[in-house]
Amino acid sequence: MERHYHDGSVEALEGSVDFSLQQIAHSPGGVHWVNTIPDHLIDLIEPYPDLGVYMLSLAATNRRAMDLLITRPIMLYFICQAYPLDREQAIALCQFGQREILHMLGFASSKGALKFLDKINVTFDTRSTHLQVTRLLHPIAERYRYFNHYPTINAQALQLDMVFPYLTGSKLAHGLTKASLKNRVRLPTLINDTVQLGLRLGYEAPMDVLAQLEDIDAVSRLHDTWVQRRREHEYVPCQTHHLPYPVMLEGNAHITPIADYFTLRKEGEELQHCVEIYHSRILTGEYLVFSMTQPERMTIGMRVITRDDDSKPFFDIDQIKGFKNKSPKEVSIKAVYQWFEQEKKRLNVAGYTPPPLH
Repeated sequence: MERHYHDGSVEALEGSVDFSLQQIAHSPGGVHWVNTIPDHLIDLIEPYPDLGVYMLSLAATNRRAMDLLITRPIMLYFICQAYPLDREQAIALCQFGQREILHMLGFASSKGALKFLDKINVTFDTRSTHLQVTRLLHPIAERYRYFNHYPTINAQALQLDMVFPYLTGSKLAHGLTKASLKNRVRLPTLINDTVQLGLRLGYEAPMDVLAQLEDIDAVSRLHDTWVQRRREHEYVPCQTHHLPYPVMLEGNAHITPIADYFTLRKEGEELQHCVEIYHSRILTGEYLVFSMTQPERMTIGMRVITRDDDSKPFFDIDQIKGFKNKSPKEVSIKAVYQWFEQEKKRLNVAGYTPPPLH
């Protein structure tokens, strides 16, 4: 970052002012200093842990900065984020109207953009949160308009817009913002599988069907209905159905690699899920599927990530699903990853294994 002076000279600015009230409180005399700050001001900077102290510093020395902190603190946060080391420039920007500030920062500057900011209810404790919000304020794309009917915009709503932007503003998106963490984890796979099923059943826009649903339970019911309908359809032969699948990892006494389409189809019929839709990806070596009998009857799906330098592929367990996509018990997860670790060592390949379960 640089500071540009009126005489044309430029000064390089280096360093950071990112520290929080919690950090100050743990320093000598810090608690006493923090206790001198009015509670309502501490509440205002709470969503901005890294820049909150800087925001208070500007507000303490400049009336316009204080006005921003009180009326719309996220605006002062944006200024501090843009000029974390140039206090003079930050204060200078505070002197403009709020829509002018947005424009000068490169954001959309309509009244609707200000209303969008008033609905934000997230903590800016990561860089990704900042990027999720600011990308919606792009002056050309103006994606913030899709949130016009949201009473509040939480972290779930922002994350959903990143993964499934075409759902934002729909009835389903509103319902999913209240979903539990467990449901949010399984949501991407559930929606992708349901959309693929819809396409195979002949729906031109299956996502439009999903958008009218109210919550994740409704999506799950639609998924099961389409699985059953797909199963009831008469089998249509395809020339690729007789091609063998690549077998990259060996199984064990309870885990068997699925090596052809008809075994894959049978796996889906037995467990009443839509693993059949991965046929094309398995043929191209992008995906592997395994049938597991113990400690539970499960299907294992694994992504295969190849690299440009023709080195060994990277394996990533994508999902472990039981009857009607039932989640596995802890003992089954451990069994899968123990087998996975053995295979990685045998082949000397890489793959992601989560921390041990306790």
